[in-house]
Amino acid sequence: MTTQTILAQAVGLSKTFPVKGKKDAVLHAVSQVDLTICQGETLALVGESGCGKSTLGRLLLGLLEPTEGQVLFDGQDLAKLPPKDLRALRRQMQMVFQDTAAALNPRLDVEGILSEPLRIHDICPRDQWRERCGQLLDQVGLSRDLLDRYPHEISGGQRQRVVIARALALEPKLVVCDEPVSALDVSVQAQMLNLLADLQEKNHLTYLFVSHDLSVVRHIADRVCVMFLGRVCEVGPVKEIFQHPHHPYTRFLLDSVPRPDPTLRDREKTVLAGELPSPVDPPSGCRFRTRCPYAREICAREVPEMQSVGEGRVACHFPL
Repeated sequence: MTTQTILAQAVGLSKTFPVKGKKDAVLHAVSQVDLTICQGETLALVGESGCGKSTLGRLLLGLLEPTEGQVLFDGQDLAKLPPKDLRALRRQMQMVFQDTAAALNPRLDVEGILSEPLRIHDICPRDQWRERCGQLLDQVGLSRDLLDRYPHEISGGQRQRVVIARALALEPKLVVCDEPVSALDVSVQAQMLNLLADLQEKNHLTYLFVSHDLSVVRHIADRVCVMFLGRVCEVGPVKEIFQHPHHPYTRFLLDSVPRPDPTLRDREKTVLAGELPSPVDPPSGCRFRTRCPYAREICAREVPEMQSVGEGRVACHFPL
């Protein structure tokens, strides 16, 4: 991490969605999340599918309106900004989506896709668009010959690079990467992770990296935030999280990673019991308690507060 300056912050952030066909029922996607992202770092958001990772990423970018709480970017509350100021601030935050086929307009060629943010934000004159788009392709290691091709005419890895190039067009400070390599082959994944690291260094970027792949997270992240059913379980430096997890759920997540060493495969592992609770009717107190072997009576009564343990922070009544 290059600096401790806070770039983005979530304060008491919650988001619920109405449940179709059920009157007054709501899905608790994100609940009372406090989180800071420091300038120049890569913060990874991890957890199983449906835990609220992508929703939290969209809330931090202002793409979703929070039900409760605040999102601060560079000290400014997104909810209180006039539309004109919010539009200007949007240049500083961009997103790299998982599904490149859905993220790219099939009716536009690569030049049209990359020039769209230049046009919307009036970055440069129209006669300079093609050269600027070519420079963006240079940054992500693609040939300028692709400018006249359409998304269906290029590979998945090339499409992901185009998505990254489009995110860089406005020279943002924060880039939210939502599962950016999960749809790619392993060899292409490695190239993409190296590209993201190089771009971060050259352009002084800050990443929020949403992923369920812990091996990828270990490679790219500075800090890790572990989520379960909409709540933050644990936050800490990547080395601390992987070597000394303090929340039982973090331990289970790490134990679930397949090990390439055959001699370690027969090692005893504690397997999570029970089914994942419903986000429509989450358990009282600690949301992990129905699957936790260490749960006691207080876990059902009280929501655990975040407390400092080691170099990180954990929300658990009985941290490991």
